[in-house]
Amino acid sequence: MLFQKKKIRQSENEQLVYLIQRMKEELDQYERLVERSIEPPPDVLTELKRKRAKYLFLLKEARDRRINGHHDL
Repeated sequence: MLFQKKKIRQSENEQLVYLIQRMKEELDQYERLVERSIEPPPDVLTELKRKRAKYLFLLKEARDRRINGHHDL
């Protein structure tokens, strides 16, 4: 039973690292879009704030779990 918990925790940590990487790519894409826009629409700015908040939440979760991004995915 103990080894199953460790395996499940490792799987969840790998999934979290993957989500962080994907969220970072999406956030960077939105930031580039806003930078290139003369006057970005309010919904794009709202989406950027939402993506940034989600990314920071995932980073905090990884910090709380004491994992880093050096997992073999």
